Amino acid sequence: STAPNLPPPEISSVLVTMLRLATFVALCSSSVALQMSLVSPKKVLIIGGTRFSGAYLWKELNDRGHDVTLYNRGKTAPTPVPGESADQFQRRLATTSLIVGDRKVPQELMEKIGAYSFDVCYDMNGREASDTEPLVEALKKGSPRLQHFVYMSSAGVYKKSEQMPHKEGDEVDYSSRHKGKLETEEMLAKSGMPWTSIRPTYIYGAGNYNPLEQYFFER
Repeated sequence: STAPNLPPPEISSVLVTMLRLATFVALCSSSVALQMSLVSPKKVLIIGGTRFSGAYLWKELNDRGHDVTLYNRGKTAPTPVPGESADQFQRRLATTSLIVGDRKVPQELMEKIGAYSFDVCYDMNGREASDTEPLVEALKKGSPRLQHFVYMSSAGVYKKSEQMPHKEGDEVDYSSRHKGKLETEEMLAKSGMPWTSIRPTYIYGAGNYNPLEQYFFER
């Protein structure tokens, strides 16, 4: 018999890692989806929301009946996520509030976010504590009873090692390019606000604007 054409060991290793990561993400998503489906509709603010993971988050929350508001500069027009029909997208858009503003301008945040009340906030694109602290202050003004603040951090905050997966208490690296995200987490810890930081590794898939899949195989 003829031996099957198998990929080189290094490619096989990458494929196995990608499969494990995809399985982990699917399990986490199922758990979060179940929790969100068991709660009453919330008023949710997403900072960003029109690119890749933010767009998927917006759709997921909208599909589950939550009242979603997007806050961004308006430079990236909302578009359907892969697999979503034009009619489905238009229905989602019609039930979503859009606030145009620059998160880098604290006065805008205070005037535009501080004027509304939200139950939950997802900060999808803050890179420095100085990006997120004005948002926190605006939420304290308009949403003093905010139930939760979710921050998109990065697994890049961990000190480089061969250990996988990382745990929350593993050593971090203040010399990494993600130092700002660590400082943001520290600021949130002192804010008195209920919060969660998500530290994903590489996020890839349909709609990705970074060539991560190519990077996986080239390395």
